Amino acid sequence: MLDLLPPEIFGRVLEIATEAWGVGFLPPICLVCSRCYGVVVSTPTLWGMIVMDRNISIPLLNQQLAKAKETDLRITFTRKGWRSGQKNTRQFVANLAALAHNWVRVDMPTNVISLARWADMRRMEVLTLHFHGGEDTSAEKFFSDSESSSETYSRPSLHSFTAFSLPKEWMTRLLGPSITYLEIARLDAIPASQMQHYLSLVPNVHTLSLPVISFLHLSASPVVVLLSHLHNLELTRVRDLTSLLLNVRAPALRTLSICECTGQMGPVFSQWSQAGFLPAGLQSLELSNCLSPDDFPFLIGWLSRLPALLRLTISYEDEMRNDLSPALAAPDGAGPVVDGWLCPSLIHLCLDFPLHVADILPIARARSGGPGTPAKLRSMQAQLCSSGTAEEIAELRSYFAEPEDARCLCIGCSFFHLNSEHCDCW
Repeated sequence: MLDLLPPEIFGRVLEIATEAWGVGFLPPICLVCSRCYGVVVSTPTLWGMIVMDRNISIPLLNQQLAKAKETDLRITFTRKGWRSGQKNTRQFVANLAALAHNWVRVDMPTNVISLARWADMRRMEVLTLHFHGGEDTSAEKFFSDSESSSETYSRPSLHSFTAFSLPKEWMTRLLGPSITYLEIARLDAIPASQMQHYLSLVPNVHTLSLPVISFLHLSASPVVVLLSHLHNLELTRVRDLTSLLLNVRAPALRTLSICECTGQMGPVFSQWSQAGFLPAGLQSLELSNCLSPDDFPFLIGWLSRLPALLRLTISYEDEMRNDLSPALAAPDGAGPVVDGWLCPSLIHLCLDFPLHVADILPIARARSGGPGTPAKLRSMQAQLCSSGTAEEIAELRSYFAEPEDARCLCIGCSFFHLNSEHCDCW
């Protein structure tokens, strides 16, 4: 069977396997047959995947680097640490730095990447940087051989950039229009205007992730940042996100996830309902532990302007009054301004907050696919255990093609699924 695969395709398969399981996967493969051995030894890119951790053998890494020759290098320094104080380790890292012109995918701290120069990294495609303080992590030193103009710092090949706790002097030089995936994480007490500036440097970003960030209150710039190519936006554990979102326009947004964040969402929903801000093509929305009772009227008003929404997830822990469930069940749920059904294309609904089966039965009835109704719900998730009668639960299940399409989100059901003896809801 292996003889039927062209060497270049077989080599690519082995590259994918090596990325998943590490370079230690290769020696056993060489023992399978002569063809496997031949492909491994004749494919230098397989040896260009360098993983540096505390337990790695430096002599073996040196052998691997020799076999990699002048191929692309994909380098990872693990979070658990490595023995930077050992002489042979320092020499190996210096050898790696000398090959910076071959780096294409890198995940390392700033004190390691600073051993090389940004001017040498012309082929960099994917970069993940973790800030490591100290005199050996000077941004000025790292960028010293680059041209003086800030526009020339960017690399046309760099399309994915992840930054952990990076200071401004690093960020502004690494961001550029070629980046389509951007993750900025673990920043504390920064002005929202600073993040606005970062985003203005990546006008072509397609996916943006902002986990674990704290903004200073009322610190946004009045300048609105337009991200016309942004399709996916994810914010997790962001403190005081209101000022940032009020000044970002992402009209092409398709997926939005806001989880465990603080701030006033009502003004955001109101702003994003306006022309120029409205992501009319939004298809997936997740709002988890970021809402207050006062936000729901604004949320419903915003949802009424999202006719393409296919998936909606609303989650919070405390009991609070909201008008969302009745609005989703009513033919005029979109309100007097828009009129008609709320989210008429909705097919996947998750309501993860305290409720009763009686609260969601009207939604399932109204969206069962009958004449004059919106799209038929294909799945519904909610906290259902001990919240309804057997008749109510049986009716709820009847509106879906399969029993598992109506799923309970209680801990017991999450572990043992719907038909388990540990589940109380069926």
